[in-house]
Amino acid sequence: MSGESAFEKRHRKMVVPRGIALFGALLFIAFFVADRELISPSFPRDFVRISSRLDAWENRQEGFRLVLVSNDDRAQGFLEWGAQGLYGRVVEAKADGSARTFFLGDGGMNGIELTTAMRHGSIEVHYRPPVHPDTKGSGGLQEATVAGTRLKAADGLRILAAQYKKTQKDGRGISLRLQYLGAGQASQAHTFDEVLRRGESPYQMAAFRRAQQEEASLNVYQAPAELSQSQRTVQPEQSQRSVPPLEYEEIEYPVFISDDFVSVATQRYLFNGGAHGAASTDFDVIDRKTGVRLGLSDIFAGDDWKAGLVPLLKAELVRQHGFQNGQNEAGANTRDSGDPARAELKNQGQDDLRTLGLFEPDIWPSEDVFVCGSGIGFEYDRYQIAPWYMGEFILVLPWSEVKPYLSPALLSAGLFQ
Repeated sequence: MSGESAFEKRHRKMVVPRGIALFGALLFIAFFVADRELISPSFPRDFVRISSRLDAWENRQEGFRLVLVSNDDRAQGFLEWGAQGLYGRVVEAKADGSARTFFLGDGGMNGIELTTAMRHGSIEVHYRPPVHPDTKGSGGLQEATVAGTRLKAADGLRILAAQYKKTQKDGRGISLRLQYLGAGQASQAHTFDEVLRRGESPYQMAAFRRAQQEEASLNVYQAPAELSQSQRTVQPEQSQRSVPPLEYEEIEYPVFISDDFVSVATQRYLFNGGAHGAASTDFDVIDRKTGVRLGLSDIFAGDDWKAGLVPLLKAELVRQHGFQNGQNEAGANTRDSGDPARAELKNQGQDDLRTLGLFEPDIWPSEDVFVCGSGIGFEYDRYQIAPWYMGEFILVLPWSEVKPYLSPALLSAGLFQ
């Protein structure tokens, strides 16, 4: 610096009187206490904290990455195992002593079972492919085990979860389950607040969601004004039978973590009566160094990338279907773009996807996109491309296949190493 500015010279000897400083400090404390429900680092009153743990492991040689969030009664996460052609969200887990079994969800990978065990601080994952009596054994798949070491890029990230249950005056129950991604480092925590929760901390968002759902419940089930008082009065036992409980879940968890990027899934579920609730998933890709959320234009380049990815997505969906049914050759399962079996699968991908139960003959890229270790993922909600019972779909295209369509910034981000 060249020297002191005029502003610095004018104010360098300014001293705040001790009484004014003390008054300001007391005023700040009073404000903090008065508004503690919004800004204090705890969930609002009547929320019960859910013990949660975030772990991540990798084995680069095997193309293996596992991000896992463990709660008292649930698990969420994402698995990539390139050597076996496996990937998908962890949707369920169960424990038996030190061993754990978890299952994958999403379309063609739905129901795949893996077992894990901890070995001296690392994780060991075992996969035994099912035998398909109507096909050639296990379809070229082999029983396999991989060991992963802890991912240092996940250090400092944390999961904050809580549950809220209440019965309203009309007898209707409300249940909220909220889970948010946070960080020990202030700048990282601020980034997650800004990108994932519109500037709200996990605790502020919990207060907002509670008020939102309670008001929604009253608006939906408020008795019409023209009814008499006797008609408007409902006994609690009658209300519990006739008015369904409101259930809302908002679950955040990372699916990919590196020093430069973190991809976060936010699953939302709302049950307000009916045959089943409404479920959806959004993804956010965050640049950890700049604190910016990556949009589609930050990931892809040009105007033809959507059309260019159609045959690749179709081929991957066909591969998933054959994977589950044991119909793929081994080369197709490992997703090696240079393998003849993979090339043949791309040719099969030109077929009409309605034969697999989808709504349309083709599949276009979803706008719910995320970055992971093995490539670019595309997520499709229920009813988006297939009936409800088929669930959500996640299709991951390998870096080698999407590379021609990527933006220069992403190409230089070091994700291919």
